[in-house]
Amino acid sequence: MVPIKRAGSNAHPRPLAPDYVLHVSVRETVPAIWRRLAVPSSFTLEQLHKTLQFVFGWLNYHLYEFEVGDRRFDSPHNDLGEGEGASTTRLLSLAPHVGDRWTYRYDFGDDWVHDIVIEEILPPVSAPDERWPRLLDGARAGPPEDCGGAGGLAELLEALARPRSKAGREMREWVGPHYDPARFDVWHVERALTFAAAYGAI
Repeated sequence: MVPIKRAGSNAHPRPLAPDYVLHVSVRETVPAIWRRLAVPSSFTLEQLHKTLQFVFGWLNYHLYEFEVGDRRFDSPHNDLGEGEGASTTRLLSLAPHVGDRWTYRYDFGDDWVHDIVIEEILPPVSAPDERWPRLLDGARAGPPEDCGGAGGLAELLEALARPRSKAGREMREWVGPHYDPARFDVWHVERALTFAAAYGAI
């Protein structure tokens, strides 16, 4: 006997969408600060922004924008922005291909520019709303907020390398005792990212 498919059943399940593996590096940082992560293609650019804030240790104090080809997408809080809405644009709608490059700019004062490269497109293993971002790898701690951009970070690192100097003591007091520019704990940040996504913070 052939079963009858009722309205509201899974007669037409939603198509699964892929995940994107992204390599994201902070421009002009030496040594390079970077992260590798996988994000659902159902994510909006606003969700990608929140994920990047988390994995780089930013505190979401400032405005941001994405540049994808000749298109610009603004933070929903940027009243002066002339780009498209980051909170309503999903990654899948941008039709990325492996090797495509995007730009993410955070804090228009310090002007932290992140280069995003699409490294892989992974086949889906579950429905989009069941998938969370995953941190795969990374190197070095993210720059402290409001440290003056890439130039300010270079001065900070130079001062910390001379801990007994006046500048070294002042900078250590400013960044706190636990800041280690060379250290990035992938496992710890990935675990925290999973909890944040599970509780709706991403």
